[in-house]
Amino acid sequence: MEVNAAINEIATLIAHPFLYLVHPGQRVYVLYLLAAVVIAFGVYVLARRRGDEPSNSFLRFCFPKEIYLHPSSVLDYKFFFVNRIAFVLFLGALILSSSLVAKIVEAGLGAVMTAPAHAPELSITVLAILLTATVVIAKDFGIFFAHYLLHKVPFLWEFHKVHHSAQTLTPMTVYRMHPVDDILTGSLSGALAGAVYGVFAFFYEGAAQEIKILHLNVVVFVFYLAGYNLRHSHIWLPLKGIWGKLFISPAHHQLHHSSELRHADKNMGFIFGVWDWLFGTLYIPEKKEAFRLGLHAHEDEEFTTLSALYFLPFRKALARLRRPIMDARA
Repeated sequence: MEVNAAINEIATLIAHPFLYLVHPGQRVYVLYLLAAVVIAFGVYVLARRRGDEPSNSFLRFCFPKEIYLHPSSVLDYKFFFVNRIAFVLFLGALILSSSLVAKIVEAGLGAVMTAPAHAPELSITVLAILLTATVVIAKDFGIFFAHYLLHKVPFLWEFHKVHHSAQTLTPMTVYRMHPVDDILTGSLSGALAGAVYGVFAFFYEGAAQEIKILHLNVVVFVFYLAGYNLRHSHIWLPLKGIWGKLFISPAHHQLHHSSELRHADKNMGFIFGVWDWLFGTLYIPEKKEAFRLGLHAHEDEEFTTLSALYFLPFRKALARLRRPIMDARA
């Protein structure tokens, strides 16, 4: 029996990465991928009408072999499989969960305040809309600010280089994240969202319910459905003007992966572009730009193996810490 149980556990671990395709909470859920393909087809038709796209078939346009079979893409597939198993084994337990923070915040408010007699009375519908929107805003800012720190703090940047070392972009590139990156981003966004849940739970005694589709916040669900997977792709889909300031388009994020200095540290938002706008990191593409993907000065060529993706950031980060000590001694 113990042998059978062990075999079942191993089989479950191996199967876990493949289940992402059928889980609505994952960014590569099959429905989001299909929606991206439909939008890509629209981009293809418009490009053909303008004469911008040569007489390639849609499949050749959408899934070019030189991108999806590129060594960098193949490394993404391997890293995804290994890293998702590692996430189940130990990484997930290290991320601060929103449910834990919600309980702490609710208990903390209960310890310092009396019963919330002065909370504004709201209908169930208004309360649900308010909670849904506030959670998305809090979580989105958490993701943005973690991303901002990963770019601006030299020690953390060494770990975030793993994501930027991708020389091609496919939907699997979103999972090319070092565990340190995942822990920081997941914990910060989870903490802010949890704080919102805790406040609403305290003031409205758990009456506020988030609006969800397939167990996912409706705003996030619509965002994933609106071509999210094109941001890690070669398909150019920009937003301009006020829309380019409010939302991060696929083109915004593709520029974020550029190795050109003019694009460095730009467009770090997840859903909303307003954070980049406020922090001075927004770069709205006026037209399609040519740029090389990867790290500046071809540093991405160091990240070509699984071991390099995991361990090279630690060596580089520790070297950064030792440098001031060595300078002081000198």
